[in-house]
Amino acid sequence: MGSSYMDYRGFGFWVRDHQAEVWLYLLAQEAKEVADAPAWLAAAREDWGRQATVGFTGFVSSCLDEHLATDPERTALTLQLSERALQRLRAWSPAIPKDLANSFGTGGPCSRFGGDLPTDPLLACGRAFVSLLRGELPPGHSTWAR
Repeated sequence: MGSSYMDYRGFGFWVRDHQAEVWLYLLAQEAKEVADAPAWLAAAREDWGRQATVGFTGFVSSCLDEHLATDPERTALTLQLSERALQRLRAWSPAIPKDLANSFGTGGPCSRFGGDLPTDPLLACGRAFVSLLRGELPPGHSTWAR
């Protein structure tokens, strides 16, 4: 089971690949709901969807520096999308049903979840992602690195 480094503006955190993939899948789904999405968001949505479903091992990336740069409006919109993805995860708590999780296509064509997918690690990933966007270190997140 691989891990990937999610980073933005010189800070980041390590997360299991499948958690990063599910998070980016959910973020891409939220981005699809934005009416008249700006070009940068459409590109980010495509990239997040690709990162979520290609099946990279150890190389899952949100490409935040590329898509958001230092633009506060882009960051604010991505924060809103992230909060909505967190709400969706909370609604599934304590676990995403296996069939639903497998319908996401995360992890590439050969990857399948054998059981329901616990939401607690995904929520932790989402909260760390939100903290990263805010430029904050999440409390108790011991694997942050610079």
